[in-house]
Amino acid sequence: MNLRTFLPPAPTPTAAPPEVGGQAPELPDGAPRDRPVVIAFLRHTGCPFAEWTARAIRDAAERDPGVAWVAVSHAPPEATEAWAQAVGGLGDATLLSDPERAHYAAWGLGRSSLAHFAGRRSLAQVAKLAREGVRNRHPHGTRWQQAGTFAVDAERMVRWRHLPDHAGDLPDLRAAASALK
Repeated sequence: MNLRTFLPPAPTPTAAPPEVGGQAPELPDGAPRDRPVVIAFLRHTGCPFAEWTARAIRDAAERDPGVAWVAVSHAPPEATEAWAQAVGGLGDATLLSDPERAHYAAWGLGRSSLAHFAGRRSLAQVAKLAREGVRNRHPHGTRWQQAGTFAVDAERMVRWRHLPDHAGDLPDLRAAASALK
């Protein structure tokens, strides 16, 4: 286990999260721009919540091919790719790396609190996912990074967002896709 993932990173200037009905921040390089997109900024690689989200995005990309599905990691590209392979890949979804967390900050996703990722609700969700076979893997990144998921239409307006109340508060990707129809 990489104990450095428990150390809080230096805070970065973070914008306010975009509101539903508002203009989306710039998409990261590599994100498709030819259709509506659901973009999920993941917690650290190795996190069971990131793994659950990656699997859900892979399934959603198969179910809704008219939507571009994007997952963003803050681990370096090599670690992100190794983790993605370990969790079964992302299928037709796009996987990007933002190790400086610049896009996280632009989308309003900053540093969380200890209670956010190690509180009772998050730990209960960790136990639930473990029973389903989704467990902690070798972590890379920081456990303190907030996650968030956004549905953005072709005009780059935010149509849906999920800002978790705690690390185990997972996005409803069917609702995200429905908001784009």
